[in-house]
Amino acid sequence: MEEGELKALLKELGLNKYEVNAYITLIKQGPLTAGELASLSKVPQPRIYDIVRSLMSKGFVAITSERPKKVVPIDPEEVLGAMEQNYLKKVEMAKKELKAMYTPYESHREVVVVKNKTTLENYIKEAITNTKYHLSLAIPSLLVKKIATMLKTKSKEATIDLFVYGTGQIPKVADKIRSREVEDPIIVIQDKNLGIYAPPEAFKSKVQTIKGYALIIRDKNLLFMLDRYFYHALWPTGNPIYKKRGKVKFPKSYIHIRSVVEDIREYNLLGREIKIVGKFVKSRKPVELTGRIVDFFESEGKVISNITIETENGERYVIGGWNASLEDIEADLMILKG
Repeated sequence: MEEGELKALLKELGLNKYEVNAYITLIKQGPLTAGELASLSKVPQPRIYDIVRSLMSKGFVAITSERPKKVVPIDPEEVLGAMEQNYLKKVEMAKKELKAMYTPYESHREVVVVKNKTTLENYIKEAITNTKYHLSLAIPSLLVKKIATMLKTKSKEATIDLFVYGTGQIPKVADKIRSREVEDPIIVIQDKNLGIYAPPEAFKSKVQTIKGYALIIRDKNLLFMLDRYFYHALWPTGNPIYKKRGKVKFPKSYIHIRSVVEDIREYNLLGREIKIVGKFVKSRKPVELTGRIVDFFESEGKVISNITIETENGERYVIGGWNASLEDIEADLMILKG
């Protein structure tokens, strides 16, 4: 190997130009005084003591106690062997930590496991950004503060239901806000496209690795179950602390039939024209039609909700929501006209 190649290798191991020259000179010549080393290695005299101290800290040289003191090179096998062990230890440590954080990316996967706190937070922020119609969140108060600006901006264009774990002041960044002190799982549901489920303590730890794991869900059946859990098991247990007031701004889009029924009752919207985009329950064929709301229904506990519309030609249809099975049409999107 050419000496130039050897010097390049030593630089890759973390030595600078002057350190490389000094160490190779010592390997060739043996122990030298600082002055001799500066002269033979062509290291500037004012820099030689700094270079020697640096080489000592990296384990490449030692200083004798004799007069005059001399710089002694440490056996290359000993030095580089120690460096090799230290390097391998760091590599293994990095592999372990990165493996704990690693989220494999496969766009076709219906469920992705996340173990890293930052990755989870990024998924939540991405869900907020991508929401088009409706966003449901159950998150700790400390996270609400971090994403409050994002929620406030999104609330101007989409409906947000926010469930907060914790106490203290909660900013009015959603259409409806409920809270309680006792924590349950962290949940985020973006439209009918993405769900996030994470353990309550996900954001409590100072370390990046989540205790347990979080799930990023795109499977439609799992999303439906998560939505049911949010609204029928979790939402009723919270203390209502805020609800946006004021007139409905038309046109207004909905993806949940329960929200339509709630607005019909609160704002007396019977007779209002509504556009339905969805599919027939029995045939699963797509359908798009417009009619006037002539009736609505909501079971005890709001498990079943539907509306009845009448088209211009007098046909009546019962419209259900997500995974409707008892109605005529399962609505994916409902737009109340002005």
